Parts: sequence; structure tokens; C-alpha cells
Amino acid sequence: MKSAAESSERDANNLNSPAAEISPEQIRASLDKILASPGFVNADRLSKFLRYTVEETLQGQTDKLKESLLGIDVFGRKPTYDPRVDAVVRTEAVKLRARMRDYYESEGREDEIIIDLPKGGYVPVFRHRDKLPNGAPATLAPADIIEKPNRPDWRPAFAGALIIAVLAISIYWATKDHKSPAGARAPDLSSIAVLPFADLSPDRDQEYFCDGMTEEIIDALSKIGSVRVVARTSSFAFKGKQQDIREIGKRLNVGTVLEGSVRKDGTRLRVTAQLNSVADGYHLWSETYERELKDVFSVQDEISRAIVNTLQVKLSSRGKQQLSASPENVATYELYLQGKYHWSRWRNEGAEQAIHYFEEAIQKDPKYAAAYAGLAESYCWLGFFGALPPNEVMPKARQAAERAIALEDSLAAAHSALAYVKTLYEFDWPGAEREFKRAIQLNGGDADAHFGYGITYLAPLGHFEESLREMQTARDLDPLSPIENTYLGLAYLFSGKPAEGIAQYKRALELDPNFVEARLNLANSYMDDMKSAFAELDRAQGFAPQSRIDLIRAFGYAVEGKKTDALQLVHKWDKPVGGLFVRSTSIAAVYAWLGDREQMYTWLDKAYADRDGMLAFTNEQGCY
Repeated sequence: MKSAAESSERDANNLNSPAAEISPEQIRASLDKILASPGFVNADRLSKFLRYTVEETLQGQTDKLKESLLGIDVFGRKPTYDPRVDAVVRTEAVKLRARMRDYYESEGREDEIIIDLPKGGYVPVFRHRDKLPNGAPATLAPADIIEKPNRPDWRPAFAGALIIAVLAISIYWATKDHKSPAGARAPDLSSIAVLPFADLSPDRDQEYFCDGMTEEIIDALSKIGSVRVVARTSSFAFKGKQQDIREIGKRLNVGTVLEGSVRKDGTRLRVTAQLNSVADGYHLWSETYERELKDVFSVQDEISRAIVNTLQVKLSSRGKQQLSASPENVATYELYLQGKYHWSRWRNEGAEQAIHYFEEAIQKDPKYAAAYAGLAESYCWLGFFGALPPNEVMPKARQAAERAIALEDSLAAAHSALAYVKTLYEFDWPGAEREFKRAIQLNGGDADAHFGYGITYLAPLGHFEESLREMQTARDLDPLSPIENTYLGLAYLFSGKPAEGIAQYKRALELDPNFVEARLNLANSYMDDMKSAFAELDRAQGFAPQSRIDLIRAFGYAVEGKKTDALQLVHKWDKPVGGLFVRSTSIAAVYAWLGDREQMYTWLDKAYADRDGMLAFTNEQGCY
């Protein structure tokens, strides 16, 4: 073992070697400059995260830079913090790396000392900006700058080996009876798609019930951090289609597929479910449940737990509580399922019908949190995409979301709905960030939470790369969703990648030719090719409020220099009748292009009075 003198000599040699020549004082000075920059000065969490990792590294305490400990020490999580359930450290690390990259591309582009947080860990690396003679960066690893000797720690390597062994055993027991072809890659069994349960009821009138049961199982499984669950829209793309399980698994990139059927006859319920391996099409598990209708919740719970046990996933106590949470009133639950059925259509009329069913469910059970969350989501839709005034429906959305949270704070959908109100109506950015992050913390597998955080919070604030990453996450969770593909396209446009954006819009229209949001966004992106833009608007007829179509066309006329044609369409909608809501931002955009600043400001003032949600995006191109 080396003496203290030898250790000190080694440290001195490392600190003064040509390859390093970086002292702790230099690193701290560089850190202080970073934290005083505009990107960090008001970012308390990121600043604390960066300072903590740098200081612990300088003091030789890199063993404290583990995800479980960072969650407790930096982000205030409880001693029982489980990073598999709460991804706050990983999420903040992604933000920190992006913020550091932005810093070194702007204020820090001349900094001599570079502080880097490599992907895959939380131990920072320090290096000179200059290159060594052989072209390699002059990097100073943590071991070279510690201020006191540190003994090798065998525990991380041992723990890693133990985790690998446990995972190998779990996969073996889940698949030991089903041989895969020689040389074939083992599937990721902890990824699953839940296909819509088939309606085998005598009158075939229980589609909403079957869809609802499917959604409940998807939602329960998605709350378990160890399981990757494909979101509803992508799973439902296979509804009513006869397709090989292996092909479905390939398209959705999952290792297992759950399928089943429901026969509801009076008060009797017969549910059949089977879990299949994508690798070979064999059953991993199957079961049939014969129950009374009032036991539907316990059936859903049993199916979810059977899947978890089959996949050998260890539930946290939080996960167990989430799987167990179920409403008690079957009549209320059926109304709720009908509301979800109509809401999932992503159409104005669907949202309006959904409100009716959610309100009926609440009348039967005023403490049913999920119905309030559904009500909030529906009002948010109508307040942003629909033809109803935001001032009329967004306060209702806020009230319903807050009531849902008061009844059940662990309901991710309620936090997402409240976040939408804050971004698209109140323009309360700190509040929106808090609610979106809470939703993602509660259910990291919820594509909608990532979607909202990415496109309605990060994008309007100009955090385009982070927005793009969030939207890619949402798309990966729901790969066949026209919604996620459309707004991933918008994120690409915001990031200055129009070709990728247009490709995503076309991808969305391949999935659903009638998905009008993709059609309108594609028309907006074609403003340098007006013939193509107007062709897309023609195809959108009948699928969106006429005012939206006409005002995008008016903007196109303005771009072409056809002022008379543009103003003719503007005047058609500047005094709407019958209580219709028309986006004042769309009219303001036309006047802005025509150079009429007085009218532009008049309509922007009206947009603010109306709380037109598109005001959140007025700094971005392509939003009209």
C-alpha cells in the first residue's frame, strides 16, 4: 500500500502533467462561471445538480454519484427512493447535458477548462479545450484530480454482476419451456403490447367495455418502471385485424403481446387473456376468468399481476398500490369507459360526447377521480383544438383537474390536464413544468405526459433539442399514433429540420389519412409551395373547423402577395356568429405578413383577452 507521501506525490504529478495541468481551483473557477451564465443563473435544480457532482468528484466521493443517492441528496427524494419508478435523476441529467452543450456553444465557447457529464453516468470529466499532439482531447479523469487518496471500490462491479445474474435467471424462467431458433436474439420480455380485447358478447354491443378494460390494463402496467408498455393508440391500430403475433411484435418493437376477449351477458362476465412471446408465438401464460360483473376490477388486477409475475418483474410498494387502486361502482365505471371510448377518437364531437358520460359518472360518484381527469382532458381539447372559447372551457378543465388531484394525487392524467391549462391558457410556465414533471414521475410510460411536456412546455420556451427528445420518447411509447408522429414533426420543424418534420407529417397521414392536425401542419410547412399547401387544405375540408382552414389559406394568399383574397377570408371570420371561436392569432398572422402592424397588434390584444392558446407559440415559425 502506498504511503501518504507517495499518494501526494502521485496527485501532484497528475495535476501538473502535460496531459492534465488542471487544478481543483481551475475547475471550481470554471464551474462558478458556468453557474453565473444566463442558462444556469435561474435554473436552481440544474445548478445544484452540477455543483454537487463536481464537488463530490473533487473530494474523491464518486461513489456517492449513483442514481439512487443523487435522487435523495440532490432532488430531495425520500430514503426509499427507487430510480426505476421515479426517473428524476435521468431526466435532469439529460437537461443538464443539453444546457451544458448550449453554454459551450455560446458564453463558454472560449473557456479553457471544459466540464463534461458523459452519457451513461453521473461522474463529471474535466479537460482542456486544446488537443494533445496526437489529436486526442486532454482529458482529466476523476481519479487524477481527487484531493485525497481513495481506495478502489469493488461494490459497483459486484452489484452490476449480481444485477446481470438476476436478470438472466428471470428471463430463463420466463422462457425455459419455449426454445428460440439457434442464434436468434433473445426478445426483451419486459416490453409488451396489450391488444384490444375482442367483444364476444351476445349482442356485440360491449366494444366500449372491452376497449376500457384494455386501457385499464395498459395504464396499470405503464406505471411500473420495469415494464415498457406500448401506448393505447399503437396497440389499437391492430383492432379487428387478424395479424401474426410475431409481425405485431416486430412493428411495435416488443417482446410480448397480450390478447384476450370479453363476453358480457347480463351480470356475468367471462374474460380470457393470454400472453404470447413474440420470438416464437408461444403462450407464456393464459387464463380464463368467470366472474360477476361487479368483480371486473379484481379481474383487471389479477391479469396485470399475472403478467408482472410471468415477466419476473419485482413490484415496488408504490407499484403494488397503483395496481390495486380500482373504483367500486360498476355503473359509474361503465359510464367512465364510455367517456374514454369517445375521448380517444380525438375529434370535437368525441370530446363533447365524452364530457356527457364523464359528467354522468361524476353524478353517480362525486369522488371518482378518474372521471374528473377525463372531464379535464376533454375540456382542454375543446379549448385548444375545438371551436369553443378557451375562456369558457379552460376554467372548467382547471376545476376538474384540481378536483381529480385533490381526490387522487397519484393520477398522472389529472396532472397532465392541469399542466395543459397552465401552458395553453394561463401561460404559467413554472406551474406547467411542475405538473408535467409530476405526471412523468407518476407514470413515466405515459406518452401523453411526455407529449405535453415536449410540445406545449419545452417548445414554446425555445428548448428545442429537449422538446425533440421528449417527443421522440412519446413517439417510441406510441409508435403507430398519428398524434405523436404529427407533433414529433412539429418538434423537428422547431429544431430547424423541416425535411424530417414533413416526413413525420406524411407518416402520420399514412397511419390515419383523416387525421386533420397532420394535414393542417403539413399545409403550414408547404408555404414555399403554395399549390401543395392549398391541396392539403382542400383535403382537410370537413375534418376541421372551417375558420382554421380558411385562415391558413388566407395566410397563404398573403405570402403570395394576394392581399385582396387574403383580406376577403379574414373578413369572413373577424366577426364570427353563433358563439363560434375563431383564433385571433391566425388573423394577426395574416395582418403581420401584410405589414399592417396596427391590425396585427389589435388582434394579438384580442387573442390575449380570449386566452388563445396559440399565443404560447407566437415565437415559433409555422404556427398559425
